[in-house]
Amino acid sequence: MTGLKTLKDINLSGKNVILRVDFNCPIKNQKVLNTFRMDMTIETFRYLLDKKAGKIIVLTHLGRPQGRPAAEFSLKPIVEIFKKRMAGLGSGKEEVKLIDYNKDIRRCVKQAQAIKQGVVFLENIRFWEEEEQGDEKFSQELAGLGELYVNDAFSVCHRSHSSVTGIAKVIPARAGLLLEEELKKITEAVENPKRPAAAIVGGAKLETKIPILEHLAKKYDKVLVGGLIAVELCREKAREVLEKLPRDKVILPGGYVDSGRHDIDEESAQRFSRELEGAGTILWNGPMGMFEKEPFDQGSRIVGQAVVGSGAYTLAGGGETIEMLETFGLLEKMDFVSTGGGAMLEYIGGKKLPGIEILKK
Repeated sequence: MTGLKTLKDINLSGKNVILRVDFNCPIKNQKVLNTFRMDMTIETFRYLLDKKAGKIIVLTHLGRPQGRPAAEFSLKPIVEIFKKRMAGLGSGKEEVKLIDYNKDIRRCVKQAQAIKQGVVFLENIRFWEEEEQGDEKFSQELAGLGELYVNDAFSVCHRSHSSVTGIAKVIPARAGLLLEEELKKITEAVENPKRPAAAIVGGAKLETKIPILEHLAKKYDKVLVGGLIAVELCREKAREVLEKLPRDKVILPGGYVDSGRHDIDEESAQRFSRELEGAGTILWNGPMGMFEKEPFDQGSRIVGQAVVGSGAYTLAGGGETIEMLETFGLLEKMDFVSTGGGAMLEYIGGKKLPGIEILKK
């Protein structure tokens, strides 16, 4: 993506780096179930270490603690997994430490400043209510953690939070390697796809997906719609939205497996699969139904098998989509998987993301 300030145009030697990542991995009973988002950032950590950056101070969120500390949203299990990842980077001797939560962010900053080297995690940044408020004073305190800010969390770039845009207003800021790669891949897939190009849009929250449906209907040859948004599109209140979409391109399910419409039926899934045959590009965001529970996983599974077997360039994104692909064993069979969900939707829909705009030259 042109105009983006990146790590490659700055001398990192000796600089203490504040690195915003998305380690919002699924956790159950204090066990990390999926490390995809963590694994995707490893190249940025390796690059910082190879370029002799100083201390790396990591900021991330986990879940939605609503601006209050909560044990189930602590980063402790995340940090333990990350320590194992660090063993294969740098000299293998870099220490990884976690600064416990204190309501007074200045105390946490001072503790982090006292640590001279290694990787330092602040507790879940959303434990502080000022984070999501984009509080200016809070942002300035966080900026005191380092000399350079690096954003490698595309998934939160649609937020004007302190750890996304606030710090970047105080100290020099750059895009991380993963963020740069995600923007490049998504931009190419939307603006210059190999044709014929097909998009699959599912999940819930129709209001957030109207712009992406409209945008993709202009850019792509086919848009297959499933999940709850397909149900909502056919309701009376969404009739105006549906009428604005080109019906020769936008394809809806013909039926569902139950009266609650928790999944598209097999006939619809098979039709979607046929529509994907011969595609040059397939972009996927959102499952076809309630894939976490049988028998409502069938639609997503059938479509997923068609996607990876299509021979097309395949790109997917979003937390729920990642979980679905992991469940079906398809994650590693996709050509590229973005960490972004809401951010990906807004970016594809043509919106300017505040976390990206502030990193431009």
